[in-house]
Amino acid sequence: MHQRRSKASGKFFKNFPRLFLLVLVLIICFLAGYLSRKRLPAYGSQPPAASDPVEEPGEGGDHPGDPDPGDEPDPGDEPDPGDEPDPGDEPNPGGTPDPGAGAGSGKKPDPPPSSNLLTVADGNYLLALVTKNTTLGRYAPTDLVPIPREMWYQEYPFQLRKEAYIHLRAMWEDARAEGLNLAVCSAYRSYDTQRHLFNSYAAKYGEKEANRSSARPGQSEHQLGTTVDFAVRGVPEAYLDEYFGETPEGIWLAENAYKYGFAMSYPQGTEEITGYIYEPWHFRYIGVKAAEEWKESGLILCQFLEQCPQYWLED
Repeated sequence: MHQRRSKASGKFFKNFPRLFLLVLVLIICFLAGYLSRKRLPAYGSQPPAASDPVEEPGEGGDHPGDPDPGDEPDPGDEPDPGDEPDPGDEPNPGGTPDPGAGAGSGKKPDPPPSSNLLTVADGNYLLALVTKNTTLGRYAPTDLVPIPREMWYQEYPFQLRKEAYIHLRAMWEDARAEGLNLAVCSAYRSYDTQRHLFNSYAAKYGEKEANRSSARPGQSEHQLGTTVDFAVRGVPEAYLDEYFGETPEGIWLAENAYKYGFAMSYPQGTEEITGYIYEPWHFRYIGVKAAEEWKESGLILCQFLEQCPQYWLED
């Protein structure tokens, strides 16, 4: 029996190298297949399934959902600050239209006699007299600053001279602190804008009536860049209407605007002197000290300014 075992053991050891090599080959093949399956996705050689979404980074590495900075509005798309909202929104002075230039007649109003007008020498002068007997010519301020959107009554980029804006802002902040809803509905207007407004207004109501509530080009206090028209948010019936003077905002302005350097240009019952209808929404900045003196004088603004030094261009 011992001899039979020796022969079997010898046969086993004789065939061992072949068996070992066979097992080794099987192990290597198995490992190679296993590793190849694991590495395919890592190297990206396997394309994603059609149902798998492919998310690509945005330009510059931004997430595709982020807004493109280039989508911001172009400042050049903003309306010209010299333009104004539709003049049809201005107050109707009432009365019968002038037959010579009635609504829809298309006739442009004749300019006033220039020989009788005094030309303001410097529109930057805060106390410059601007009436139907004077003209600013094509004066345009050079220190205009934008009025912030939060102060607008309608979507329009209003502007004002820097000093006037600083005091306007202080007044607006104080009014807001008292629960008032003041808003700016007009500010600086250029010569050309005023010409467009007056001609449109004259075509709609007639030149005679237009003269009562709209200034000719060169004769508007708005051209100074120091004058503001106010409205009340949430009270459309007070927009460019006498009713504005009866609102809490209008009453507050009439009593307090002078403290910030603003004066009401066209108070009630003064049309025969100013040439314009009552405009409780229209205030002009003349400086705090001058406004205090104006308030104490009890005079209409144009009368007060007539007593101040004035400077005219000579012919």
